[in-house]
Amino acid sequence: MAMNEWAFAAEIKSWWDTAFAARPEWKLDRCRVEESVDTGSGVAKRSDLTVRNLEGEIVFAGELRLPDHPRADPWDPENIAGASSKARSLGARWAFTSDANRLLLIDTDIRGPVQDTVALPMDLADITDRTDLDQASTLDAVRDAWIEALDTVVALALGDAVPVEIPPDERFIRSLRGLLRQPVDAIAEALEKARLADPKFEAELVKWMVDEQGWAHVASEWDSEIRRTAALTAYVFVTRLMFYEALRRAEPGLRPLHLHRDQPAEVAAGGLRGYFKDARIKSKDYETLFSWDRACDYALIADEVVPGWARVVERLHNFDLANIDYDVMGRMFERLIEPHERYRYGQHYTVPAVVDLMLSFALQPGEGPIADFACGGGTFLVRAYARFKALHPELTHQELLNRLYGCDISAFAASLATVNLAVRDLVFQANYPRVTTKSFFRVEPGESYMQVPGPDGNLLDVEVPPLRAVTCNPPYVRVQKLSKPQRAEAEAILGRTSPSPPVPAKVSGLANYHIFFWLQAARFLQPDGRLVFITAGEWMDSDYGGVLQQWLLANFRVLAFVESMAEPWFSEARVGTVVTVAERCDDKMARDQNIVRFVTLRRSLVNFYGPTEDPLDHFARVDALRDRILGLAGEAGEGEDLDWRGISQADLIALGMEEADGTGSSIDPESEDRGSASQQDVML
Repeated sequence: MAMNEWAFAAEIKSWWDTAFAARPEWKLDRCRVEESVDTGSGVAKRSDLTVRNLEGEIVFAGELRLPDHPRADPWDPENIAGASSKARSLGARWAFTSDANRLLLIDTDIRGPVQDTVALPMDLADITDRTDLDQASTLDAVRDAWIEALDTVVALALGDAVPVEIPPDERFIRSLRGLLRQPVDAIAEALEKARLADPKFEAELVKWMVDEQGWAHVASEWDSEIRRTAALTAYVFVTRLMFYEALRRAEPGLRPLHLHRDQPAEVAAGGLRGYFKDARIKSKDYETLFSWDRACDYALIADEVVPGWARVVERLHNFDLANIDYDVMGRMFERLIEPHERYRYGQHYTVPAVVDLMLSFALQPGEGPIADFACGGGTFLVRAYARFKALHPELTHQELLNRLYGCDISAFAASLATVNLAVRDLVFQANYPRVTTKSFFRVEPGESYMQVPGPDGNLLDVEVPPLRAVTCNPPYVRVQKLSKPQRAEAEAILGRTSPSPPVPAKVSGLANYHIFFWLQAARFLQPDGRLVFITAGEWMDSDYGGVLQQWLLANFRVLAFVESMAEPWFSEARVGTVVTVAERCDDKMARDQNIVRFVTLRRSLVNFYGPTEDPLDHFARVDALRDRILGLAGEAGEGEDLDWRGISQADLIALGMEEADGTGSSIDPESEDRGSASQQDVML
């Protein structure tokens, strides 16, 4: 017979009772299962586990689910609220909720959004189904984890320890992901059912994944693709719901969202369309955020998804976008997509401290405009907004937005970036972030980039102006893994000569996708504009990177390569990273005389900057590090906080030519054949 919640609670009781007997100094009595609780609703409920002290007072109480329960995630707001409610009814300060894999310790004395009451999250196991607990070896490992967790819980409950502070973005995003599990599961099931029943639906789904999302469809991987589609559409949809609620708080004339659990999906969609239309009309803004698109259709694809969305709407008050900072919003795209998915699709996200340094390099005069053409959740754009605002407090919100341009092929990412900028000043007036859902390789200088409302309500075309800089953390994925249309549109830029600098006619078939972002971004720069990219460092000593090395040396003053030995700059440290700073330059003499600096930091950036709450002071400290790096002189140097070596760009070219000697490949940046280099270690 498979394990159920009651049987698992009985197992925990036996483990903990043994621990209580072995630790008399705790002065705790036996653990009890299914203790009756009066929550004041008139209906008696039961607490799965309660622990009393020797005086009979309940010290902590907890609720259990098993991992295959439809709402198992302990971060689900209803699970946190339910455990808290029962514990308070029993007179206990401490509560917990668990799905057997994770345990959240809750302090019921804390008020505010339910996720803020979580004092400590603990990882216990990694099981997927209750039948796993029927295996003796698995149950033994789970027992050891629960006994170890008990030590921590008791120490906190008895006041012998203090919980470690949980970052607010962790609370926000984990709880939101828990709340979305039910609609995501229902969407995935409905999508799978629809594609199996209707070949036309399946073909349209593939077209949406490939053409609009830039994914490579593989027929043998339908399960993961369906799951990814369900997650993406749910995250896009909930972002719009959260933004509506944030906007409603700023403008009470908007109606509160309401959704009945028993509504048909068609009726629910009609109601939500009405809310979105109302927001567009009353704000005369936010057209892209409140448009009804394929993501919305998939989010409400079947009647079975409606109860999950009704729960989400009921709990939106816990997720106030206007009261969270960029660290939360900028990481939502990162944290809501599972790590293995981000790694598979080359989506590595940049920590804000390095973003600030990159923007300092990019905007050394302190002026714009600036763009991020793989903007993700918008961290580069929001930090650029903060920098401009600190340096130019006289600028209005819309004037600040007018300096920032972004796009992303992911609708979810573009929506997040738009929201991330719009909530800097939530008002019913001009509030038009220049962010759009579009492949960067469909953007052309001098052509319409997107549309925004004009003073008379008509839509106006927006072009990307000549840019002071492009900062970017481009996707890091092999070209071979791209869909055919995605690869074709990237390769279409090869050989273009206008606007300058000319794009190489060919690149290696083994190249990484990020190479094309460099080549395309340079076409939007002012004559002395800068590219400041963070990438994996592989291209600097690989065959496929030769064409990028030559192109940079022939068209830019390469100011610095910066890396860190003190901390990872991508959110997952599976690849080494380097920041490249290059300034557009047509003067060969100036390029040859330029000193290329190779810098390795030995302290974290936060350590370099130091603590300060004044934004202007913070950016001054960031700029001081930038100036120090760009002022490094001499061939080499070592210090406690950084090492460097410098070499003139002409000597770097000569060094590369020497290393390529005998290979049959020239690395001369003036060579006619700039796409055939096969040298290694040209840059290093």
